[in-house]
Amino acid sequence: MTPRLGLVCISERLTQQKLTAKTMTRKQFCSLGRTAGLQVLSQRILHNSQHLLRTLQACNESGARHYRVSSSLFPLITDHTLELKYSDIHEFDAIVANLKAAGDYSRAHDITLSSHPDQFNVLSSYRPDVVDKTIRELDHQSYALDMMGCKQDYTSPMCLHLNKTPDFKQETVEEYVSRFLTNLARCSDGVRARLVLENEDKAYWNCENLYTHFAGHLPLVYDNLHDMCNPSCDPGQSVDRFRKSWGKYVPVFHWSEGIGSKRSHTDYVTHLPHMVDLNRDVTWEVELKAKDNAIAHILSTYFAS
Repeated sequence: MTPRLGLVCISERLTQQKLTAKTMTRKQFCSLGRTAGLQVLSQRILHNSQHLLRTLQACNESGARHYRVSSSLFPLITDHTLELKYSDIHEFDAIVANLKAAGDYSRAHDITLSSHPDQFNVLSSYRPDVVDKTIRELDHQSYALDMMGCKQDYTSPMCLHLNKTPDFKQETVEEYVSRFLTNLARCSDGVRARLVLENEDKAYWNCENLYTHFAGHLPLVYDNLHDMCNPSCDPGQSVDRFRKSWGKYVPVFHWSEGIGSKRSHTDYVTHLPHMVDLNRDVTWEVELKAKDNAIAHILSTYFAS
């Protein structure tokens, strides 16, 4: 049986054709002034909404059956200093229509979707401003999945790192978990229905600790390279535990290879111990630098009929 492999954010095939998404910095926006800045920003978001469909088509061509939606789809929209609203974005109806078309394409071609807010989103932070910023970003990314027609459940998960070790001088792990869950309760319905947690590549939240304190609260995402860098228990046991934490839903895990003993990812795969030997009843997001070219290489090298 061929495994379900997922593309992470950027299609290398499209990049090689010079077809890429567009971004915008706060400095660029402010230098243009609000009126002109909104015009340029809106055009870039419209472009990104069109590029999303092209990326999903590239997934289908490479054999990827899953796609992690880029967090950069809507540049600057959650920057609270700019006070942007969706109604400020020009041609927003066209953008929504493009996202819906992309979602329809994904479902028609059996391509599941997910998101992965970046490491600056820390729902367990001690700082209220960081938590507020994180909630804005999570709510936005969930809304983007809504616009694509995704169900508000773990069929379109949003993966988050905890990114903060408990301060054992100030609190217990139980108090840390309670604070995280309290902040999660402030998020939108879509976030609460989609959020999943990933084992970390360093510090406290390895597979064992994540499972011990969060199993039963949220589904858990297994990352094989993080587990290698920050080991705790047997990888097979972690995969099995994490898989069961998803209940009836198909888990979305992360797979990559490091360069030597480093965390940096290789371009292509050289061996497939976890993906082949452990479990195939999961979706593996492939975090290799060659992106969809790496996925096509895996399928043609290891799973050609």
